[in-house]
Amino acid sequence: MVEEEEVKDGLHRTESGDSLYSAGADAWQAEEEDSEEGSDVPSNRVSWFDLLDPFSHSTEITKTLDTVRKKGDEIRELAKRQREGFKDIARRQRGRMLKDEDLDRLKLQFLRQVDRMEERMTTESAISATEKLTFSLGLFNVFLMGFLIGARPHSVHKLYTIELCLLLPIRCYTYKRKKYHYYLADLCYFANLLSMLYIWVFPSSAVLFTACYALAFGTLSWAVIAWRNSLVLHSVDKTTSTFIHILPPTVFHVITHCLDEDFKSARFAGAVKMGNWRFLQGLLWTSVFYFIWQTLYHYFITIKRKDKIEAGVVTSFEHLRKAYGNTRLGKFVNSLPEPGPVIAFTAIQYCFQLFSMLLCPVWYSNQYLSAIFLSYIFLTASYNGATYYIDVFGKRFQKQLLKLQAEVAQMQQDPTSASTSATDLHNQQQQ
Repeated sequence: MVEEEEVKDGLHRTESGDSLYSAGADAWQAEEEDSEEGSDVPSNRVSWFDLLDPFSHSTEITKTLDTVRKKGDEIRELAKRQREGFKDIARRQRGRMLKDEDLDRLKLQFLRQVDRMEERMTTESAISATEKLTFSLGLFNVFLMGFLIGARPHSVHKLYTIELCLLLPIRCYTYKRKKYHYYLADLCYFANLLSMLYIWVFPSSAVLFTACYALAFGTLSWAVIAWRNSLVLHSVDKTTSTFIHILPPTVFHVITHCLDEDFKSARFAGAVKMGNWRFLQGLLWTSVFYFIWQTLYHYFITIKRKDKIEAGVVTSFEHLRKAYGNTRLGKFVNSLPEPGPVIAFTAIQYCFQLFSMLLCPVWYSNQYLSAIFLSYIFLTASYNGATYYIDVFGKRFQKQLLKLQAEVAQMQQDPTSASTSATDLHNQQQQ
């Protein structure tokens, strides 16, 4: 009601200003006509001196015209101000109408945000329940593995087999969906496959035992340090990555140091045949299996799947080329003409394998040093997992909190930003 009265008052004042302006204009026009004809000047105001002085008459008329023009300008200025006042009132009224529309859009946006938040909370609740179960099972698995190592070491390889059979299908499914499935051809999976072959197919092979032990205590163990594997128990993916690197050396530590000789001779004859660790023999057989894997990898992945790799399917080789592209070694490898980068990558990985297995004779000959090394690897994975929980989750929460604070501060300083966002949302809905 107040707004309508302001508009009516503005219209009334504008009409008054227009009428005043019209009256002033009529008076000015009448004076102009009188000045041209000269017949409307009263005769009683003309004296003999005026007749003797022909300029006195025109001077009087000029003064009258100046007065009329001055009044007309004042009336015109008043009318202009009245029109501007009316425009301001109309503009404010339109602004209030726009703000009401934006308020409705904001209400709609808020309700939809609440719906999305409820849906996200429902989804996150289901995910949270799965993560809680995964965390509990992962922690129980750590306890169970430690218990079996101390109480029933001859069952450790069975638990390893069960876990591998459960985790690898999940890994294959998730990696296939993410187009990471070429990672499944990496050396760590090949080493686990060799371990399964030795445990269940060729337990009497000293050659296979040597290669499996060297790969387990070499590449797999040191990869936890080099690639920062994290024991994040609520994540099936990260738990799987940690287990496929830690469980093989754990199993071969148990086979080498924890089994009684009778069971060991009957179940794992290859470990008994091995006797003392022969460094050159270990280097030879490990290199043979390494180059078997590398040949198969480059044939089936690098060559046969070249088109898919160029189309964007990720491999460990392409990942390392990009991840270390700014380092000196990465720049050198990437600067080589094809197939130079592949050859250089193969040579670097082989050198890493040779370097990582240098201490295998120490782990093989001493039970306590082997246990200390395994404990260090497990502690490193646990520390990386703790870093993930504290740093990654903490920083993620901090970013969300800072973003929320910034949005609130912006709305307090510039309320029109909320209207703008609501208008944009409305336009998107119409499109």
